[in-house]
Amino acid sequence: AAGAIRPLVSTVIASTADGCLDHSLERARYRASEMPQAFLFDIIYEAYQQCTDYDLDYGTECLHLALKYCKTNAKLVEGTADLWKVTYKRDLYAAESIIKDNLSQQVCVITDVKQAIAQVGFLLHESLKSQIKVEAISTSLSKNDSHLQNIFSGQCYNFVCVNDKKYTLQESQQLVDMLEKSNIPLLYPVVLILVHLDISENISFSIEMEELTRIKKFAREVKKKNVLVYGLLIQYKVSNFL
Repeated sequence: AAGAIRPLVSTVIASTADGCLDHSLERARYRASEMPQAFLFDIIYEAYQQCTDYDLDYGTECLHLALKYCKTNAKLVEGTADLWKVTYKRDLYAAESIIKDNLSQQVCVITDVKQAIAQVGFLLHESLKSQIKVEAISTSLSKNDSHLQNIFSGQCYNFVCVNDKKYTLQESQQLVDMLEKSNIPLLYPVVLILVHLDISENISFSIEMEELTRIKKFAREVKKKNVLVYGLLIQYKVSNFL
């Protein structure tokens, strides 16, 4: 058995029958038990089979039940500051706030190595760097880019992928595959913004609609993997004047 713990912040006190202070616990000697906790199935099952009605009402610490009835000393693991048990409705609001804060810490701008595409990534980096931490990479996703892998391991959840329109979905799928193979925990949704640059002179409306349909289908598929895809199509028509 094992469980996460955090330093005890609030002072724990005991009161007398007439509502006066009896004694308080020394915070330095105690820790707050948080989630997650892990048990071998047989251990926690046996503990609950033996526990009393009093345990069910007041023995709320499962780690202690495993110790009391199965003689199993749980390993206590120091957790991070964003761990706590969700007991009250306000705990859900606090969790939502922390998740939103984590999601907004960093964005990674990925562009093709082509000069025009890389320039867009550079301009995007310059416009965002005063508001958020920005990593800008010009690479081919068909290659195993170690820098990109390091960013995945660094818990980045926001990606802007700028590419030629005709290659976007193929490389976006490769990016999703790389995310799945990385160590990034997908408990939080990953946001992937696809920026399509279409600089062709002949723009067919029917072809563009087919492309949008493919993007929507791709977005529905990867949403099941907790990846939120948004698409931005930029059409730039080059006109020649004599």
